Amino acid sequence: MMRRALNCIFLAGLAVAAVAGAQVPDPTRPAAAALAPEAVGSFATPAESGVQTVILRRGGKSAAVINGRYVSVGGMVGDKRVQKISESEVVLKGPGGREVIKVMPAIEKVPASKTVAAKRRTTGTTQ
Repeated sequence: MMRRALNCIFLAGLAVAAVAGAQVPDPTRPAAAALAPEAVGSFATPAESGVQTVILRRGGKSAAVINGRYVSVGGMVGDKRVQKISESEVVLKGPGGREVIKVMPAIEKVPASKTVAAKRRTTGTTQ
């Protein structure tokens, strides 16, 4: 009798957990703002988001992932041809002219001064 009561409680707990789990949004799903609505009745696709990553190769063709597609120098992104891929930008050329897509537009690299680097080496500080 006690075992049957414990089984009932366990099954009721599983049912509650299943209902609660069904209400939790999928953490891997893109935010609604990143989805572009398509025609009625079809699935939404992620909106264009620019350069996700660059792959620089010495002596070989550099490549980039742009809007989820792998392209190399000379490849096409829509109606634009990839002219140059660097650490900080991808240069495209198309019918509308030249377009530069920054890899991290909000981040600007600033070289550290040589005196600060020399001071770190001699004193061992990380400030």
